[in-house]
Amino acid sequence: MKINLLSGILFFPFICNAQVGIGTPSPAATLDVTAKDATGTTTNVDGILIPRVDRQRAQSMTGVPTSTLVYVNSVATGAQTGTAVNIDAVGYYYYNGSLWTKLNAPVNIYNSDGTITGNRIATTAGNSLTFVNGANNVIIGTAGTQGIVSTTGSSRGAFQANGGAGVLNMFVDNGSSAQITTSGNSTSMNLNTIAANPINILTNNTNRMTVTGTGSVGVATQTPQKNLHVNGSLQVVNELNVGGNATTAGSAGTTGQILTSSGAGVAPTWKTLNTSSGTISSANYVQGTTALTITQGTVADVPGVTITLTVPAGMTQTFLFNILGYAPSLTSSDSQGAFYLLQNGVKISSAYTSMVSGTQLVRLPIPVTFLKAVTLTAGTYTFKVQYSSWFGDQTVNYVPSGYSGYNGDTEAMLTKMQVLVYNN
Repeated sequence: MKINLLSGILFFPFICNAQVGIGTPSPAATLDVTAKDATGTTTNVDGILIPRVDRQRAQSMTGVPTSTLVYVNSVATGAQTGTAVNIDAVGYYYYNGSLWTKLNAPVNIYNSDGTITGNRIATTAGNSLTFVNGANNVIIGTAGTQGIVSTTGSSRGAFQANGGAGVLNMFVDNGSSAQITTSGNSTSMNLNTIAANPINILTNNTNRMTVTGTGSVGVATQTPQKNLHVNGSLQVVNELNVGGNATTAGSAGTTGQILTSSGAGVAPTWKTLNTSSGTISSANYVQGTTALTITQGTVADVPGVTITLTVPAGMTQTFLFNILGYAPSLTSSDSQGAFYLLQNGVKISSAYTSMVSGTQLVRLPIPVTFLKAVTLTAGTYTFKVQYSSWFGDQTVNYVPSGYSGYNGDTEAMLTKMQVLVYNN
């Protein structure tokens, strides 16, 4: 049975019935208050007035039941402490069992700011969230198993991250190249994998360059064998520096030098061609100058056939000697002897020669040609040719002007020495 509370009705029915209607004979709840004029233009006031108190009054209440509702009409009194710690403005408050709590209307995120008070999850259920401003938009959504953040602009689509005054931009301009830039007080840009994983650079969906997890760089290879591995041609349009270290530049060499290997684990070096291993460092030649007669049983230097050569520091060189000599006897007697090659005054080679007695062509001296090779370390060396007369007197550097058919051949019987120096 329902009881209607109307003007002039006694209070007894409130106790006897479970539902009370004000302005309605059919209450739909424990207390059902129906407006007297639900429609129309009447100026009569319909509504419920919640008890109005100031902050001090609310703060002073004790034994307040949970869910008690009041309207705080002034915060000029009392203090924002205790049960009134949340009362900072005029408005509706309800008691949550320990504090008066502000009764807020729902915040419209389209025209109101707010504060998230805890972690929140928004499930898109396959839908996307799009922020649109004309032709420009930012989309947050999913596609299949992908999470996507997309930005579109009529002239530029960009992502920007700010760390204080440091700025990182990633953008692409319409009809132009995509870029990643830093600005502000950013000091560098690092491309990093936290684990020992490689960084790959691809074009046309094909790997072009790889930086391995250990720091080796491969061009056209994903398995570089050295710090830099170029699997293909290499073009250098400026100087090529070798040597140096992590903080200093290596050497670019000088004009005309060639690059030579120093073996595994050592930087190659620039060398002039005549200092490279296997090449001829120099070709040297001397010949006799004046005639000298050497009497039997004596030894003398051959005039003009002396040379001094230097092996550079840090190198070894092989000297190849080719010596040609004549030692004719100016009398009709037989003669014989030997040419010597000396290194720093020490004999290192010799060759025999002779001349028989007789007349005309029979008495032609037998020329001597001998070879010698020596390998030397760094230092300066003097080489000279001597002649030792074993029997009879012989003349070296003889000019055969008295010979039949002589035609001004002044060098025909000179002693000659050629020295080829090879780099080892």
